[in-house]
Amino acid sequence: MALESATSNGTTDENHPEEREERKKGWLFKKTHYTKRWKMMWFYIRDGQLVYGFNEKSAEKAINLVGAKVEILEGDGTFGWTVTPKDSKRTFILRANTAEEQQGWMTAICEAQLNSEEHNSNACVVQ
Repeated sequence: MALESATSNGTTDENHPEEREERKKGWLFKKTHYTKRWKMMWFYIRDGQLVYGFNEKSAEKAINLVGAKVEILEGDGTFGWTVTPKDSKRTFILRANTAEEQQGWMTAICEAQLNSEEHNSNACVVQ
């Protein structure tokens, strides 16, 4: 049986999606799928998904983090990482401006994966 969190007035988050907590939000660079260029996009994490768009109001595309493979790109001089959703052939390439920002996103992604109801037993390691 799935657990539902209730708000102070007794309603559930499912009835009021605008009340769901965004765990992390901000600007990141995303390598585009076709042109392979870096574009600055607005991202936030909510309900086990990394949601993104051109700005805060247009963020509606989502990357499922549950069961996703997340790897830090090492040795390229940037603060990048990849996200490959479970059962997907597409890999998303993201980049932060600083090492601290990258670490913050890695921690938030790990927490989103661990807090998911669909969480599997894979360990989430933040370097």
